[in-house]
Amino acid sequence: MSVEKFKEVFSGLERAHGVYVPGEVNDSGKRGGKAFIKKEPVTAQHWIDHIEGKDPSLGIVPIMDDSTCRWGCIDIDTYPLDHKKLIKIIDKLKLPLIVCRSKSGGAHLFLFIDGVVSAKFMRSKLTNFSALLGHADCEIFPKQIELQADRGDTGNFLNLPYHGGDDSLRNGFDSKGESLLLSEFLSFVEERKITEENLKKFKTKKIKTVEELEDGPPCLRTLMSVGIEVGGRDEVLYQYTVYARKKWPENWQDKISEFNFKYMKPPLGHAQVTKTINQHEKKDYTRYKCKVPPMNGRCEAAKCQLKKFGIGGDYESRFSDLQKWGKDDPVWFLNFEEHRLAIDTDTLFEQKKFRKKCMDSLTQLPNKLTEDAWTLKIQSLLHDCEEIETPEEITKYGQLDSYLYSFIYDQGVSEREEEIAIEMPWEHDNNIYFQPKTLKEYLNKKRFIALTQTEIHAHVMKDLNGGSFRKKVKGVTYYLWYVPSNPPPLKELPIPDMKKKEAY
Repeated sequence: MSVEKFKEVFSGLERAHGVYVPGEVNDSGKRGGKAFIKKEPVTAQHWIDHIEGKDPSLGIVPIMDDSTCRWGCIDIDTYPLDHKKLIKIIDKLKLPLIVCRSKSGGAHLFLFIDGVVSAKFMRSKLTNFSALLGHADCEIFPKQIELQADRGDTGNFLNLPYHGGDDSLRNGFDSKGESLLLSEFLSFVEERKITEENLKKFKTKKIKTVEELEDGPPCLRTLMSVGIEVGGRDEVLYQYTVYARKKWPENWQDKISEFNFKYMKPPLGHAQVTKTINQHEKKDYTRYKCKVPPMNGRCEAAKCQLKKFGIGGDYESRFSDLQKWGKDDPVWFLNFEEHRLAIDTDTLFEQKKFRKKCMDSLTQLPNKLTEDAWTLKIQSLLHDCEEIETPEEITKYGQLDSYLYSFIYDQGVSEREEEIAIEMPWEHDNNIYFQPKTLKEYLNKKRFIALTQTEIHAHVMKDLNGGSFRKKVKGVTYYLWYVPSNPPPLKELPIPDMKKKEAY
């Protein structure tokens, strides 16, 4: 019963699922490993194996093909993490979230829906919740608001809790921070589920919404709402001063003192405020410190760039979570902001083509990076690239193997060497010999042009344990290739339509 309920609670995309093979623990305390997508349906056995603790654990993509979801998650990747302290903050803010320990010791903050909501709405609410909690720099699932399903896109998966059932360390917690058995967790989910209507109306009662700063950085507004406590007050004052100079160029100094006494807990001393004002009078600081604590934990960059006195042109577009599908001429999937892009290798490699693709597909133009910054960004994406498992038969070499043995057996194999002269394959000593020019003609008829003759020859020699051979038949010497007599299982391959070329 628990398995069925668990499946109901965490159901998502059904045509693919994630697999994570754990590796070693790194210096930061996070366990590394290899993540990839298997493009096969999620079966009942997958759910059973996960609860029983069999490896690999199950990863589910929350966004479904209709761009809706039943659950979402804030993935806090901080180590070590005080789960009880985090739960107290969630409880204080009355947020409808449930905390689970992640596989690496961080936290997954789940939001469960009674019904379904659009992935766009889910991301919007979780982005707001993460900023309230001071973890706006964390990943949010679903990672996109739509899928490129017609291109084979599968989205990004999240490793589920309770791998191993009640014995799992990836367990959930109640509102007091006590560990929950699986059955208790499922009951707690029923208590915390929220309808779309109630989620739309949701407002935390413990925070007084600040009406100021509608035209400025959201991070400042959030900090002003929750209170700016000891630790990072100097940086917050700097951030507000940049805003004040943009909005009130004539009397911004007065605004700084007012802000300090109204929102700092406790206020900074007069000497520190005066020092900040003097620094900004001597130099025109115009850039916000978005990546510095505590602003980074409250940052909502996409909103900020649209504000009159927000980050504007300093905004660095967010693209992340690179996935690779296919080994030959692969399709790359990438999250750009909250959207999904399917691109080819040239578009990923060249920044100019990438920016043009964003304009064509998303009607957005990301700010240009320096070439060095672009290279570092792509290298970082490739380092963490997640592969979508590709069946061997759809690679160009897999297709060649199927065509090769179809070529041999479709026309029959002779045991008489003289039939080499009429271009028949000849079987001898557990090998099959044939004329390469006849194979080439066959591949041309099938419109297979993915490999050159040299690449085909190398594959036959190296990968198929074949070779080349010269044989004299009735006074004529023939140049032959050979492969072992036992063929791999054949799969039916479609003839490509050369008139139709899919554009990226």
